[in-house]
Amino acid sequence: MEKIIVENFWAIQKAEVEVKKFLVLIGEQASGKSTIAKLIYFFKSLQEDLLISIFNNGTTTHLYPSQDLYIPIREKFYNFFGSTFHLPNFFIKYYYNVQKDKYIELSSEENTKELKIIFSKGFNLLNNFAKQISSIRKKIQSYSTKPQNISEQLVQEQNKVKIAKELSSILQEMFESQQTDTLYTIAGRNATVGYSDLFEKYFFANVQQRLIENAKSAFESKLNTTDETLMLKFMERVSKLKDFFKRFGGFKELLEANSTNENHNLYTLVEENISKILKGKYAVDNFGEKIVFNEKKSNYVYLSNASSGQQESIRILQDLCLLILENSSFLRVFEEPEAHLFPMAQKHMIELLALVGNQNEHNQIIITTHSPYVLSVFNNLLFAKRAADKNPDIKNEIVEVIPSEYWVDAQSVSVYALGKNENGNYCTSILDNKTGLISQNYLDTISEELGSEFEYIYSLHAKSFAKI
Repeated sequence: MEKIIVENFWAIQKAEVEVKKFLVLIGEQASGKSTIAKLIYFFKSLQEDLLISIFNNGTTTHLYPSQDLYIPIREKFYNFFGSTFHLPNFFIKYYYNVQKDKYIELSSEENTKELKIIFSKGFNLLNNFAKQISSIRKKIQSYSTKPQNISEQLVQEQNKVKIAKELSSILQEMFESQQTDTLYTIAGRNATVGYSDLFEKYFFANVQQRLIENAKSAFESKLNTTDETLMLKFMERVSKLKDFFKRFGGFKELLEANSTNENHNLYTLVEENISKILKGKYAVDNFGEKIVFNEKKSNYVYLSNASSGQQESIRILQDLCLLILENSSFLRVFEEPEAHLFPMAQKHMIELLALVGNQNEHNQIIITTHSPYVLSVFNNLLFAKRAADKNPDIKNEIVEVIPSEYWVDAQSVSVYALGKNENGNYCTSILDNKTGLISQNYLDTISEELGSEFEYIYSLHAKSFAKI
């Protein structure tokens, strides 16, 4: 099991969160949902960062923790969250495996305010891991000579791929993760829809330059560029998605081209949910991206003029579709996946997320949300699984309402409410351990508050008529 502990960092006073296959963080604005999600992404993406760093730095055959681990992590933290010089003392610990006591701990030094990094003994850095990395680097160096012909070049490239896979396997063991694809899906996704390709390229270059300049800044003056960093990687993914879909024309065409007897039912469910969310068919051609409303494709709207819900959801849907096709292990963080969607469309979005997440045991999906509807949908998926397990005789009837592909097991879900009360900030698990469902008290809180206002106004209204 994975877990993160955060104390006195940004909006978070104290939080302890179990990071399971599905993690849902709900709360009011500025309660710390995104901070927790970004910190989880930071720790989970270190595996990919270190793979690139170690593979590209083949000038030495040894592993030097200071140069190869601590400095890259420290620089990433500064470039991500900004300088710690102006922050109060904080404490962050991420457990990659609680049972093995394997964690990375971050805090600020008392005097210098610089980032202090501690790897737990569970990482075994100076023994087995160091030997494995030394072996990898020797292999990299052996293929550093310039090839004399195309044949040698092909052999060299093939060997580099083998080495990269071997290094990836070592880091997967080190970080207790089989995930090979990590992405933070930002809020405000319509920024990748409503503008021309030329503007996007200019914007991309502008953000990239700002990040480069910030990376060169002195420690004390480094800025918080979390959103820009995440935006840049998200835009890189979007560029790949747009190019990929141009080759097929739309979701239906893409899924049909890759459909087999084994995956036909899965692809059908994916396509049905996407259509229900978009309330139309997505299509792309040389003139741009569209939402089409009839079979003849004569009634359509360009995506740049589509509804905010369609614009916000389209990149998520494209990404999920490609993940289904690739069938690789992934981590996805979704900020407000329900943004600008009608409640029924929110239902279909969460069901689609559950469906895609369930395809691989190593997949992880983290959701930040303001919507109680999201919790209600998850509760239905939890209850469907629980009810079918408790009483197999009714399984087929449940499947008629909620297909089993959407069901989620309570052991694979964690749900936390964040906010403020009279005691300050809070971060509380709202998943009932006994029932395996989301606490009904929390689900009823908002509706009860609205209901009590209505009852009060109604009582005043009734009294005014009684006086007449």
